[in-house]
Amino acid sequence: MKYFIYLIIAVVTASVIAGFFVVGSPQAQRLRSFDERRVQNLQYLQSEIIYYWQGKDRLPARLLDLRDDIRGTVVPLDPQTGAEYGYEVRGPLTFALCATFLRSSPSASGREPEAFIPAKGPRPVAPYSGVEAWDHAVGYICFERTIDKDFYPPLQKTD
Repeated sequence: MKYFIYLIIAVVTASVIAGFFVVGSPQAQRLRSFDERRVQNLQYLQSEIIYYWQGKDRLPARLLDLRDDIRGTVVPLDPQTGAEYGYEVRGPLTFALCATFLRSSPSASGREPEAFIPAKGPRPVAPYSGVEAWDHAVGYICFERTIDKDFYPPLQKTD
């Protein structure tokens, strides 16, 4: 019976240690969670910017212009720092959304991306290329987007 108890303790200990290798430490999971939330927030902001453009035929000058109390639109902030996300109008249909990431995003194969080099400043990402459109390295990363007027036509104005 004594050896059986030791065996159970060893199996439980090995399972906990294996869990850290498979899932990562709680701190690593927390950092990954912050970055996942940042990407979700940027996706939401992108949708709201497109909606704004469709309604007003211009990009918002700043993210706070997206706020709409009637629709309940609130501009999200960084989940860890509470800071505003970066935003820059780069042309009549082109804008960039930026955030500071703590970890590199996994590539489509599930491994850490090898081609990423930590950015010292904004780095555009190819627009609308699927899941990879939100892949990022560590640091301050900007995602440049261009609105396709054929895919996102302006909304009909009714008087």
